[in-house]
Amino acid sequence: MSEQHIITADLIEVFITSRGGIYQSDVENCLYLNFSGKTSRLSFSSLNDLKKIIDKVDLGHMCTLIEHADIEIILIKDNCFVLSGLEIIYLKEILDGAFAMFGLNHIITDCLDRLVMS
Repeated sequence: MSEQHIITADLIEVFITSRGGIYQSDVENCLYLNFSGKTSRLSFSSLNDLKKIIDKVDLGHMCTLIEHADIEIILIKDNCFVLSGLEIIYLKEILDGAFAMFGLNHIITDCLDRLVMS
């Protein structure tokens, strides 16, 4: 799987792995998910919805299906993701890392705001 890099001056790297990443555009007020050879433009709300769906996928059940392919089809706004069990694991890693970075950014901003007000 080759990773397609997003290179533009207005994108900020939120979190990346060898399988993909999430980038933030303050100019466009959106996020870009680069995963599995596809780049998807998402609002924060849509990214949050995607994370909730991915977190609910039962990988154990998915991997024990004998009569059906081990794929999950996820529709978020104008984006469609057709993912294997392994791709769900990779995407979950990217989403968990990005949301950890969002949380860390919030904590740092909150601490700095408290220092300024002191």
